[in-house]
Amino acid sequence: MKTKMRRKVLVAAAVLAAGLIGLASPARAEKFPDRPITLYVGFAPGGAADAIARILAEEMSKQLGQRVLVENKSGASGNIATGAVLGQAPDGYSLIFAAIHFATNPALGGIRYDPAKDLTMVSQITSVPVVMLASNASKLQTPQDVIDASKKTASGLKAGSGGIGTSSHLAIELFKRSQNIPALHIPYRGGSPANQDLMGGELDIMFDLMSGTLKSMVDAGKVKALTVMQASRISSLPNVKSAQEFGLPPSTYIRSWQGIAVRSGTPKEIVTTLHRAITAAASSQAFKTRAEQLGSEVVISKSPEEFQQYYASELARWSALIKAANITRE
Repeated sequence: MKTKMRRKVLVAAAVLAAGLIGLASPARAEKFPDRPITLYVGFAPGGAADAIARILAEEMSKQLGQRVLVENKSGASGNIATGAVLGQAPDGYSLIFAAIHFATNPALGGIRYDPAKDLTMVSQITSVPVVMLASNASKLQTPQDVIDASKKTASGLKAGSGGIGTSSHLAIELFKRSQNIPALHIPYRGGSPANQDLMGGELDIMFDLMSGTLKSMVDAGKVKALTVMQASRISSLPNVKSAQEFGLPPSTYIRSWQGIAVRSGTPKEIVTTLHRAITAAASSQAFKTRAEQLGSEVVISKSPEEFQQYYASELARWSALIKAANITRE
């Protein structure tokens, strides 16, 4: 009799323990984060992406009550940083600074992950306009001038970019395909040397991401900004007409973007917590001011699902262009 009673007590204790364990899991999620978080950035310190990441991390730290540390792992078009996050547990303590290269790298090859399955988007934070530039040595004043001049040369105007598969390169491909014109693409190892040659008159045109440096160049008259490759003007260059104002079709539009992602498998409640923190951080005056200084526009996703859908559309768009243009990594 005593033996039976002892067994009943043990079974009851086991059931109670199991119930407590089941209740403990949500409690742990509610306490997230209880230690510092690392935000991996696939670009070198000192650049525009790094600057945006650091001010976001600073503001997120205030929201989460834990430090968000930035770790730069540059190289391989951002793939090293992505690999670092995918090698960590899906617990929300390892974030990746996502940008348009997430949508172009898969088609360019060399990645070791499935973008549709291995990454979960949390929130977009900025949108970065792309500007069509011309050398001051040229007579080009409008996109139509570029189109007309391109048609008069066998190989097209000399168009520089920051490298194969970059936003500046994709903008060239969009424009020449939309307008059925040739272009002599000259890739550089980064936007800075390309801009130097544009200022020197060795290039005719270039498409470049809006930045504080680019604004200074345009304001100083070192290069000409012909148009912004989107439907609306931007506050950084209010006197420069948009592509839509010049009658260019949406097929020529391009905007880069930045955001935050985590490894898939991260609990939904943690993704939600991160999204709330990112929303508050990107809405802060400190972040808005820094983004504006860098020429970016603050764009925050209403939900992780919205950013995931946007990412899927960007992945499809750029994969199709890269395939059609037969663009391959150097």
